Amino acid sequence: MKKLDLFPGGAFLFESHYFEDERGVFLKVFNTDNSFLSDYTVKQINYVTSAEKHTLRGLHFQHGDNAESKVFRVINGAAQVAFVDVRPDSPTYLQASTVVLDNPKRAVAIPRGFATGYLTLTNNTVMLYLADNDYNVSTEGGLLWNDPALNINWLEKNPILSDKDKAWALVTK
Repeated sequence: MKKLDLFPGGAFLFESHYFEDERGVFLKVFNTDNSFLSDYTVKQINYVTSAEKHTLRGLHFQHGDNAESKVFRVINGAAQVAFVDVRPDSPTYLQASTVVLDNPKRAVAIPRGFATGYLTLTNNTVMLYLADNDYNVSTEGGLLWNDPALNINWLEKNPILSDKDKAWALVTK
């Protein structure tokens, strides 16, 4: 597996073992044998489909002991994954970055203390993401996807959003 650091706070892109022949494809989705995922414990595996391109999910995070590290991978289609540092004591607090995933070989790992979200770039996008903690509605938080303070360069300015994701408040610095 190859690794590319994306953000000073610990997010990175990696490429998994991938084999293709006339029978089809073998992809090692997750493996703790590599050094940069060796301490990762999977508690949830989430499979999400989005029929229409420009569907945006996020930006979500969990507070306190329920904070989650996540590994995102696109299974079909393409998506722009965004992540924002929400650790108040971090030197990169409220800084954001994005990466486009358009090949199942590549995945992005995002540590605890980050809000995450993604924008689908094709119809029928399928995302697979792993989390190292269980979701708890009582500790859920979120950021408004287009908050000017976050300066996220989304590839679509008028996405399809849930009512919940439209309602997150603006951050105050």
